[in-house]
Amino acid sequence: MKLFDLLPHNMFSILASKNKEIYVEALFVLRKVFKQEMAITKENLVSMLIANLDEMMLGLDLSEISEGEEIVENIKEEVSLSATAHFILRRLKATKWIDIEDQVDSFEEYITLPDYSIKLINLLYSLTEDGTKEYNSYVYSTYSSIKTADHERDEFMYNALVTAHDNTLRLLDELKTLYNNIRRYHQSLNQYVTVNDVLKGHFDEYKKLIMDRVYHPLKTLDSVPRFKGPVLQILNRWLIDDQVREKISGQAIMRGKYISIEDAREDIIVKIGEIIDIYEKLDEMLEEIDRKNATYTSASIEKMRYLLNTDRSIKGKLVDILTRIGTTQEEGVFSQLEKMINATDAFQQGYIDEKSLYVSAVRNRKKEEAPLQVQTLEGDNGEDALETFMKRAKQSYNHIRIMEYVRKAMEGVDILNSEEFLLERDEDFILCMLATLKGGERNVFYTTEFSEGYVNNNGYKIPKMRWIRKEK
Repeated sequence: MKLFDLLPHNMFSILASKNKEIYVEALFVLRKVFKQEMAITKENLVSMLIANLDEMMLGLDLSEISEGEEIVENIKEEVSLSATAHFILRRLKATKWIDIEDQVDSFEEYITLPDYSIKLINLLYSLTEDGTKEYNSYVYSTYSSIKTADHERDEFMYNALVTAHDNTLRLLDELKTLYNNIRRYHQSLNQYVTVNDVLKGHFDEYKKLIMDRVYHPLKTLDSVPRFKGPVLQILNRWLIDDQVREKISGQAIMRGKYISIEDAREDIIVKIGEIIDIYEKLDEMLEEIDRKNATYTSASIEKMRYLLNTDRSIKGKLVDILTRIGTTQEEGVFSQLEKMINATDAFQQGYIDEKSLYVSAVRNRKKEEAPLQVQTLEGDNGEDALETFMKRAKQSYNHIRIMEYVRKAMEGVDILNSEEFLLERDEDFILCMLATLKGGERNVFYTTEFSEGYVNNNGYKIPKMRWIRKEK
């Protein structure tokens, strides 16, 4: 069946109109009343619209109203809130978002919602929620349902299989969404122009919405390796046990899910097979997500390092532009340079002060002196000098240096709070931030745990957090 065989063809017209924001807020008010009341009266809904959307309704654009519609005259003349609310309800009824029915024993009108309207309104409302959504333990729920069904062998085995199948499909969608979200945040790094933008994107958005909500539970509480074995073991046992499959098929027939027993048997085998196939591929998917997360973390560190070492002032940007033009070999560079010259009025500026008096140049005669002797290093002295030079050349914010900083800071302790971090100079602050970003990687000896708020450590304002040494 096609979508618009179920939905009215003009249903989404209000979402493309000039008053779309008012209509959407009206739908959200309708959702609120629907959650509170069993039966929604038209009078009650009008009162709720006026109470919640009084200011918005005053800005209703009447230019989209066609001449053929029945409109209360005082909408245009007095802009009455009650008349505007009734007009909004007529628009919702005309586009089939709601229906209005008369009570048999009274003159009161009631608002009814088709099932598709409830689903669409809930979907629109869910897109506006900013709060962090809790991750549903799909892996554990799958394990728990089939484990209980396998142990009890009661009349709910079919329900357990359907629940496990639905949770597995939701888990697969969650992992694909997680993978694509990591890629989206990786691409957004190109839009950041300051170090604060990078830190905000990583800690306030990526960590809170991606890592803490999905990635961390999959690695700890809802661990796939922990429950994968028992799940596959039970399902494979069901797959080869004819009596179990017959029992589940009979339960499905009793619930009216299938017309014939053959259809039930076939679909049950398909459901079990899909769950097994998905769980066998989960390890590969998680490894790909780990690689994507490591790549994003590394790119964030490199972006922050670049921004810390780059002059982002007007002077620095001009130097960058002129350097690029001076080194490029592409065609059309001279025309671009000519346009820049014509667009700018560059000249040398100076001023006269007390030090600007003319002073005659003093010529220095060259004196012939003995040439300097080339100093040669012999034995261990030469090797020491070379080793010193190589150490200085390698000195940078690399992984080894960051780990040395954390080991020094956590020497003798397993937990180090942000108030105790070693922050004596700007270089320590940079190492601290880079070490915090690496706290989520697998190949480090510690993890980073964040709390609410900020602390002041030796003049540096940093997030409230702590480093925890991993158990060996």
